[in-house]
Amino acid sequence: MRRYIFLIAVLFCSMPLLAISLKGKFISQSGQLMFRFVSDSLYVSTVHNQRVVSAFKLVKNKQDEKSTTFNAYEGYTENGRVTYREVLIRVTELKENDYQLEYFGKDKDRDYNSNERYNIKPIEE
Repeated sequence: MRRYIFLIAVLFCSMPLLAISLKGKFISQSGQLMFRFVSDSLYVSTVHNQRVVSAFKLVKNKQDEKSTTFNAYEGYTENGRVTYREVLIRVTELKENDYQLEYFGKDKDRDYNSNERYNIKPIEE
């Protein structure tokens, strides 16, 4: 019985080691967007001119060995006032060095909710 409890404890403690690691720069499959994960932030920029399109503060919501879900917060200016919005971002590992980033929420540039998906791959610096 002790062996089973020990085995379950070891497996439970090793689960965070299997979780995906999101650090560094990733490029979208189309080659137009770059996603840069730094500490607890995500910066989305265009590849050609490196202009930051969106910046999110990430708060980990749920994590398992294949995906991580974040509550993401973005501050932006609307009518001269700083406004904040919350969206949901999920990153799923499809296979080694191939991920899918999904975005759920109200877009700051539109009056409706959007659901966008990007296949992303890490890039070397």
